Amino acid sequence: MFERIMVPTDGSENAKQAAKAAIEIAKKEDATLIVIHVIPLWSPLGTKPSFTLPEEIVKEAENIVNEVAEMAKEEGIDVETLVVESPSVVQGIVEEAKERDVDLIVMGTRGLSGVKGLILGSTTKGVLSRSPCPVLAIPPEGEGEGEEG
Repeated sequence: MFERIMVPTDGSENAKQAAKAAIEIAKKEDATLIVIHVIPLWSPLGTKPSFTLPEEIVKEAENIVNEVAEMAKEEGIDVETLVVESPSVVQGIVEEAKERDVDLIVMGTRGLSGVKGLILGSTTKGVLSRSPCPVLAIPPEGEGEGEEG
């Protein structure tokens, strides 16, 4: 059913929980896992600025995706890693999902942004509304347990 699964990561604990879920699904489906980290590059014109990122930022992004990739490789999963520069994180995820013909995106509901991601993180909301494929949103571990609707 799923051949290509994408998991965006920012290195947060919630992103790691989503990565674990994505790895489980990829293993069951014998799917390729695409691990992506988007470096947002703001420009007043909404385009990619014409400057080079400091090497430390790129290296940190590579470390973030490689941590998840190693977890997946330990489970025998084929992995691709991406570090993408984009005017927005949502745009970067959605464009790469389209370009790589992704069947499922698995992501955390909250990342490193403030105010507890304003209930459902703005990145997750943006991807949910623009994604070319289904999105599985993973809440923080323990959240919602024991609560009744």
